[in-house]
Amino acid sequence: MLAGGGAKGGAHVGVLKVLEEMHVPVDCIAGTSMGALVGGGYASGIPAAEMETFLRGVNWRRVIGGVGGRSLEPIEQKRQGVTYSNNLQIGLQRGRVVLAPGLIDTSAIDDLLRAVVGKARAQSDFNRLPIPYRAVATDMVSGQMAVLDHGDLSTAMRASMAIPGAFAPVVLDDQILSDGGLVRNIPVDVARHLCADVVIVVNLASPPVKPAELQSATQLMGRTLDLMFEENGRLQLETLTAQDVRIDVELGDIGAKDFDRTAETIALGEAAARRAAPQLARFAVPPEQYLAWRRQVTAEQSLDTRVAKVEFAPVPRINPKYLDHVAGIKAGDTVSTAQISEGVERMSALSDVDSVSYQLKDEAGQETLEWLPSVKSWGPDYLKIDLGLYGEASGDDFGVAFYLAHERTWINSLGGTWRNELQLGTEQFASTSFYQPLEFTQRYFIEPKAFWARDWQNVFYAGADIARYRFDDLGGRMDFGVNLSNAAQLRVGYLASSRQVNLETGSPELPQVNTTDAGIVVQALYDSRDTAFRATHGVSAALDFFKSDAAFGAQRSWERIEAGLGAAVPVGQELVYVAAAGGSSLGSHLPADRLFELGGPGSFPGYAIAQIRAAEYWSATATYLWPLKDFFSLRGHGLYAGLRLQAGHAYEELDGQNNQQIESVSLTLTGRTPVGPLTIGIATTSTSFHSLWFSLGRPVWEGSMLDRGLFR
Repeated sequence: MLAGGGAKGGAHVGVLKVLEEMHVPVDCIAGTSMGALVGGGYASGIPAAEMETFLRGVNWRRVIGGVGGRSLEPIEQKRQGVTYSNNLQIGLQRGRVVLAPGLIDTSAIDDLLRAVVGKARAQSDFNRLPIPYRAVATDMVSGQMAVLDHGDLSTAMRASMAIPGAFAPVVLDDQILSDGGLVRNIPVDVARHLCADVVIVVNLASPPVKPAELQSATQLMGRTLDLMFEENGRLQLETLTAQDVRIDVELGDIGAKDFDRTAETIALGEAAARRAAPQLARFAVPPEQYLAWRRQVTAEQSLDTRVAKVEFAPVPRINPKYLDHVAGIKAGDTVSTAQISEGVERMSALSDVDSVSYQLKDEAGQETLEWLPSVKSWGPDYLKIDLGLYGEASGDDFGVAFYLAHERTWINSLGGTWRNELQLGTEQFASTSFYQPLEFTQRYFIEPKAFWARDWQNVFYAGADIARYRFDDLGGRMDFGVNLSNAAQLRVGYLASSRQVNLETGSPELPQVNTTDAGIVVQALYDSRDTAFRATHGVSAALDFFKSDAAFGAQRSWERIEAGLGAAVPVGQELVYVAAAGGSSLGSHLPADRLFELGGPGSFPGYAIAQIRAAEYWSATATYLWPLKDFFSLRGHGLYAGLRLQAGHAYEELDGQNNQQIESVSLTLTGRTPVGPLTIGIATTSTSFHSLWFSLGRPVWEGSMLDRGLFR
């Protein structure tokens, strides 16, 4: 009988290893939560040593935290960006806001479970598994225990692990199933009813909680669940008799959420079982008898089969031809469990897909792979909400951003998407566009867009703040594009913008602008980073070109090009970022309001935002980050101390000067936190400018490619 306990459940494998060493056969298994996972694997015929290899090989940061899954997302999905201050994807249905049923994407967990019990999924009667098995869940409708004894084995394991709020529940018929620990964390009675005259209980014990560990709301909420689990577990333990065996595994400071320490618990389980060896010895059988039992119950679970046909179960909204293209498995392919899982991962990375299951069906001696995708129940209308703050110690620079985006997906069979954006604050904009793929693979597309933007900018002359302007833009563009891969995209289009630049403070003699720019725009993007902010590995690159010309309806002719390249390189637990960027007017005369803008923590620390305006520039940056605080390693949340060195040069500046090369040194406290990216920094430059700043959440636009998320 294997108790629940999240990450602590790896200890069950250690106990099973000792049972095998002592030649103690297991007649049946009942498990809850992580105990259901380990128990389901063992019941399907996987020996303890293989279960240990499996657990040690799980990338929990990927499975639980989703870290690294970004590489599978289509490039257009990456280009749409993320919300910085939260991870919520909100649905909008019939004018009502709908939230996802779980905060954590469980598609990787689902696939992990399907992979570990691959062949056993074909056996729907859990009494007929190599070892009879029961998984315990909680029916959230009735509030009663649900004992799962048939169906898809991986689904039963997943239902038993569905922590309410964190993981979406499993819906079976009229039952909504969540973590079994709510009602039966230690299912002694279930094991007795199944087959057990003698129950061997593996109890995952934790030390008493200290008051200092119960200070925050999240700590208290987590403790509430723990108390529920402990109380119903205590009642079950009180039913044990003298002939039963209770193995208490002391886990020390390893908690239920510490999945990155799951492997450590295996040895703790072994040690606890060895302490109980005198009691366990009563149930040992002769070696030859045990080996015969072991051969009888051992079953290989990996798949390796030739697929004669690939089918898709009916799925709303999404074109199955597109899913088939993304999955990448064709009729005639010989596939393994790992290859099927890769197809699952690719489809599950799509923004509209909740999870993907599958089954292999034998039809007239040939295998048919049937994909069973599930779309997000809270779509196809999605909302994103984001917040951002920026402040500089002098008080001259302060920024706030409130961002709202709406997206309606799969308006037609090719995946047409209507997008709307609104941002209020120190930089304001609104836009609407329609992204329309031109064929089912979504390689080629068009996107017409209308936009309005307003922001306020200070203008500096010889380092002094001399004026404040308001910029207003109203225009549209039409892009033709190609998605070259999951990491690369190219767009070519036409852009026209009516611009007004009005003086708000400063000398009345300063110029103002009322004009139209129009012409050809080219954008190229490459992005292989694992996360959109403070990536741990990957490369990003971007190129923007715009040529405004009277032949296209412009009132003035000019052109400019800007390009940047950045890379994140892990060095042990530390990180190195390198980035370079540059811009040029290509020999044209750039209007003052279209000069490149440098300054601010993202583009050039030490300077105020847009303090430097120039027709040409280059910049190179290197940043070294040391880890300081780990908030939630599975989600990649943590704080770093950073040292950033930067050099650059601006040419043909607004004040008519060509400064010497500029160097900047900055020290930062930065990282990804539960409330979004946070940076506190101090910087100084070789030109005697200094700054102390903070930023939280959505980055505030500074005007240069360097401050885009691609290079942070």
